[in-house]
Amino acid sequence: MEDSKDVSAAYEELTRDVYTWGSVSLALAMAHETGITPILCQAQGPLSSHQLAQQGKLKERYVREVVNALVVAGLVQLEEGTGGKDGTEPRYLVPQSHRKQLTKAGVYGLMISAAASHFAKVKECFPLDGPNSVDYDHGHTMDLLDQWSLLTLHNHTAALLKTPGLKQRLESGINAAEVGCGSGRLAQHLAAMFPKTHFTVTDLTTEAIDKARTLAQEAGLTNMTFNVLDLSLTPEDWKDKFDWLLAAEMMHHVPNPLNALQNVFKALKPGGQFSLIDEFVSSYVAPNVGNKDAASIYALSSLMCVPDTGCSGGGPDHPREHKQAHDIWPLKKLSPYEQDHQDHPALGPAWGEEKARELLDKAGFRVLGVTRSGTESMGATGVCMCQKPE
Repeated sequence: MEDSKDVSAAYEELTRDVYTWGSVSLALAMAHETGITPILCQAQGPLSSHQLAQQGKLKERYVREVVNALVVAGLVQLEEGTGGKDGTEPRYLVPQSHRKQLTKAGVYGLMISAAASHFAKVKECFPLDGPNSVDYDHGHTMDLLDQWSLLTLHNHTAALLKTPGLKQRLESGINAAEVGCGSGRLAQHLAAMFPKTHFTVTDLTTEAIDKARTLAQEAGLTNMTFNVLDLSLTPEDWKDKFDWLLAAEMMHHVPNPLNALQNVFKALKPGGQFSLIDEFVSSYVAPNVGNKDAASIYALSSLMCVPDTGCSGGGPDHPREHKQAHDIWPLKKLSPYEQDHQDHPALGPAWGEEKARELLDKAGFRVLGVTRSGTESMGATGVCMCQKPE
């Protein structure tokens, strides 16, 4: 491999970008969480650090430092003629066209912050004799995912409704369900759009279902049912029950996704459809080289999704636990490299489109295609539409 001075300089710049944007992402997360960037995104004009501090009831010195970090990074702008050597007080602004993207980046920065807070615990999982998982504060994680779901809501909906015939079926009234719903934002949005369709929403935790139920009641929705449900242990009365079933960005968290997909398949009526929303990068690392979305997906997965998977269900004898990892991966003849990577069942969000298609096929589905979810969420996010044969 060539090791010229130009290559070395480019690599040095790349490493500088890593620690620069890593630290800036934490500054952005702090500005988002303390209300600084929300104030800027709602302001009618430029604001000084004193005005930001006054509106947010914050210490001006802290406000000034974190906002200056965002200004220098190019995420927040200075009003022309301020902040220079003449001593004019800096005044900050966020153009209208940047506000939605800055809010999204702030929420993503909070996810990085949450992952970093468990750095020491995740580090303990790496040694051979270390634990397999980390039990995250799921209440805090759910709050972050709730913020993220609000940002991706409309693009996910648009991508879902590109499925031929789905909108017409929802308008006419069908029996639908979302599994792993979290706070249920997406199902609530769809339930409001399609009042003739009944939506059953489920999640593994009581806290998530309680929040989903409360939000639906506040919205006056009467076409929703709420259940705490373990997707690996679906009830018998779910057999051939639903016309359409949805799983949004949750399947890669399930310790035994093949079992979960098989239960989704059983729950659908013959001819019923299943929409799987997830991060559909490649399942193989080489095609992802240079893909920034894939890089961030792998990085966050190593600190959050993979360590969290082992805590998604019961104890070591639970049917979803590690002893069933062999059911997930050997969907084809494995290379020695692949055989060596079956010590943990966690798919992670970089499980990829190829692996998703293999598992869906193994579960009995016919894959109809993948529709990308647009630029408002990660460029890798998409909807995989499947059908249960008649």
